Amino acid sequence: MFGYPKWRAWTIIVVAIIAIFFSIPNFMSADTYKTSVPKSMQSWWQPMPLGLDLKGGSSLLLEIQAQDLVAERLNSLSDSVRSVLREARMTFTRPVIEKGVLVIKIKKGDPSSAISQIKKLESGLDVSLDGDTLSIAYTDEAVQMMLSDAIAQAIEIVRRRVDENGTTEPSIQKQGDSRIQLQIPGVQDPKAIKERLGKTAKLTFHLEDDTVSFADTRRGKKVPMDSVLIDKGDAAPIIIKRAVIVGGEQLEKANVTEDSNGSVAVGFKFKSLGAKNFSKATRENVGRRLAIVLDNEVISAPVINSHIPGGSGIITGRFTFEQAGNLALMLNSGALPAPLTVVEERIVGAGLGSDSIRAGAFACIIGGIAVFVFMLAVYGRFGLFANIALCINIFLLFAVLSLLGATLTLPGLAGIVLTIGMAVDANVLIFARMKEEAQLGRSPLQIINAGFDNSFTAIVDSQITTLIAAIVLFFFGTGPIRGFSVTLGLGVLTSLFTAVLVTKFLILIWYHFKKPTTLKI
Repeated sequence: MFGYPKWRAWTIIVVAIIAIFFSIPNFMSADTYKTSVPKSMQSWWQPMPLGLDLKGGSSLLLEIQAQDLVAERLNSLSDSVRSVLREARMTFTRPVIEKGVLVIKIKKGDPSSAISQIKKLESGLDVSLDGDTLSIAYTDEAVQMMLSDAIAQAIEIVRRRVDENGTTEPSIQKQGDSRIQLQIPGVQDPKAIKERLGKTAKLTFHLEDDTVSFADTRRGKKVPMDSVLIDKGDAAPIIIKRAVIVGGEQLEKANVTEDSNGSVAVGFKFKSLGAKNFSKATRENVGRRLAIVLDNEVISAPVINSHIPGGSGIITGRFTFEQAGNLALMLNSGALPAPLTVVEERIVGAGLGSDSIRAGAFACIIGGIAVFVFMLAVYGRFGLFANIALCINIFLLFAVLSLLGATLTLPGLAGIVLTIGMAVDANVLIFARMKEEAQLGRSPLQIINAGFDNSFTAIVDSQITTLIAAIVLFFFGTGPIRGFSVTLGLGVLTSLFTAVLVTKFLILIWYHFKKPTTLKI
């Protein structure tokens, strides 16, 4: 067809067909889609998920308290500090955490010799000695780094917990230094979500301290320094060793199962290192109780009746099936570095989301009609070709967004409306060039080729600057701004394809059949 490559023509046709096919679900109602589309197709042929402002749902602002995070780290550090002090042959009181500082009173010995060893335990430690009081704290820089790492870790854990709950495309973003913005489309009652996020889910296994009982403590006997009394949870009060036999980070998987009595339980399996430690602990401590501690509560404390070599077992308790499922979910998703506090909660009604969809769709339709009428009025049949290319552009944009699983928000709709207006900019440049070539008295085919070839550089330059702006908005913006940047950036790429390739292809097809001797633009 007048030197137009066949592979390029077939590429345009195939891309247009694929674009129309994958964009169809976006134009179907939710009920029609669910009832008419086979389940096997819904996993890959699906509409764009709608954002909170279009579908309605819940928005939670979560916060990690820096003091809780520091206290947790200092509590973990205290065991190592006690070991250093014992190696230095010192006697001391039980470490106490006061306002972000680990305080230890030295009874006997010179702690100055141990300070250098304590500083080597972890970077960012500020160790000071005031008389017989040893104080250990983290520097401000260390706390900020700790908080930044904790937020990044918490975002991934929150994502796994929320996704497992069956919600679609939650928006989870860092806000400030210590907060996380969680938006969950379609969820009008976030109570279950808050319960799951409110649990740290720190799982540890400890041996019982059989040198002292709970009854002994009631009579005034002190708990040894390397042990702790836990009287919270489903099990009876128990004194356990502080040393962790196996931690939750060694957990490979957890699932809902049944115990020997047919009651609901949670099964678990450790990774290789955890299985090795668990096997060693059960082999050497037959007859002792092994406490299973979740968030400082003993949920089970069974007696080790025999060696357990496989690194797996079950957690029993008075679980309902739902409670066991939630526990397995939280264990699989990992422990939060510190508790998350809900500092703000908003619910967007589905009615408001529907209003937003109607308003956005109305804006798209009005904008599209205005562009269509303008192009037809100014450029006639060439405006018609540009309008057909614009329709393919819209189908292509919807298809790409659907395939990427990008969540459509109200700002995203604004980006689509802007794309509709920008998509014909390239055609305006092309047609202006074609007018100039026509005035020079060239043949129709020369006018078509020269119009597209001579305007290509200007088109690419203008589109690239817009694309750069969209990329900057995506990486530096948050929330609605990123939704706008995604549709704008993809719209730029699809517009280049349709405005240049598709429009020229349509014009050449018309020229092939009509064979005009002159071109009137």
